[in-house]
Amino acid sequence: MHTRELTLSYMRWVRTITEGTLKDWPADKFCFQRTPEDNHALWVMAHLAMTDAWIAGEVGAPGASTPESWQALFGMGSKPGSDAKAYPSAAEVRKSMDANRAAVLKWLETAPEAALAVSLKEKTGGFANDVIDAFLKLAWHEGWHVGQVATLRKALGLPKVMG
Repeated sequence: MHTRELTLSYMRWVRTITEGTLKDWPADKFCFQRTPEDNHALWVMAHLAMTDAWIAGEVGAPGASTPESWQALFGMGSKPGSDAKAYPSAAEVRKSMDANRAAVLKWLETAPEAALAVSLKEKTGGFANDVIDAFLKLAWHEGWHVGQVATLRKALGLPKVMG
């Protein structure tokens, strides 16, 4: 399997796990936290949308964005809170998360081969060496945060997604 196809496959697989983890999530529990340190499901969804939009901007992928107001709510260093009224709706956040991932995948599917090897080291502050590295790290980052949501799923007594 070629690097591009492998990367796309990995990103799609991780998103399938994310979708399963969010499936049947109670509408009134998107801001549920066992402790104030927990990243709740809504925060994770918006944070993933923002991260996809950030990398899309760095590689020139059109169609991915999030409102500027989300930076304080969901960006690096933000602290999730349990007051749902302080946040956009779960439907709005999910729409952004899905649209941004679709834009990123579409770009990765069709980008010229030379665009995949472009250095991103400086543009991303060392987060990614190149485009493929950035997309693989998007998938890893998503898995990291979805693992946090999985523990909340368990605390809510929802059925397991894996294992």
